Amino acid sequence: MIDAVCTYGGERHIFSILKFQTLSESEIEQFRPFLMCPVCKGKAYYRKKSSDGKAACFGSRYHIAGCDEGSLSTQREREVSHSREVNQIIASADVISIDFLLSKSIKQTKDRPSRDKQITAVALNPKAYSNLKPENINQLDAKAKPASNIKTLGLDKILNSLMRGSDLAQSTTLIELDVGYTFKAKNLFVNFADAEPCDSVKQAKPKMYWGTISHLDKELDWLNPSDCNDVGILLSKYKSAILSHFNISEPRQLEGAGIIVFGKCFWNAKKTRKIIELWNAERIFISVLEE
Repeated sequence: MIDAVCTYGGERHIFSILKFQTLSESEIEQFRPFLMCPVCKGKAYYRKKSSDGKAACFGSRYHIAGCDEGSLSTQREREVSHSREVNQIIASADVISIDFLLSKSIKQTKDRPSRDKQITAVALNPKAYSNLKPENINQLDAKAKPASNIKTLGLDKILNSLMRGSDLAQSTTLIELDVGYTFKAKNLFVNFADAEPCDSVKQAKPKMYWGTISHLDKELDWLNPSDCNDVGILLSKYKSAILSHFNISEPRQLEGAGIIVFGKCFWNAKKTRKIIELWNAERIFISVLEE
């Protein structure tokens, strides 16, 4: 994308990438959450010039199919393929089990427990989900016979399918996070723009929040979604582990990246901003833009 539309203040302005770069740092931070594709109006991002000389640019992970601005790429083709695959799985599977270690960008573990050992772990440690008590959770008997048709997916395919408009976010298909604990997909997957906060982190029920990253602070402690301008993802507690997992060395790599996290959403003290706190450093996937 050479140009992007900015709707800050309810007005429509078209910026070329050359003009946008000349704005002050404060203006860029002010305008970037309000960027969109000038053709299909999909949410857009701005990426600064990289330390190794890659040019600043506009882009979007939400181009509508057929949009002339949505350039073809191996990454985009893979995301569209994942969306089709997930739709096929939704139509046939009884349960979709999430494998948090399946995605290639996350370090693998050689001593990964088998499904039987996971069942034993849940049975011996009932407090593991003691705070998961929303009405939309179906707690299954850990010793019960498993569903006849269980499909396993990694977070990469789940995120890619959500960004490319699969039916997952509206589906009633059961999603298994751990053996014996399932959510209906439509109650689990929430775009950042639709996040509903509780008054405190203790009251909040965890969900899987997804979308794309607009920008972040210099210390990489906070991620700001491009899907809305009133949500902040608190990264600081697990920053080192996550940046290492996804080979992130500079902020630019996260600008425009897709992200899905399992966490809790609650208000800040002044109730002016929604905060999403991560469950841990493993239940997250970041789809960094491939260049």
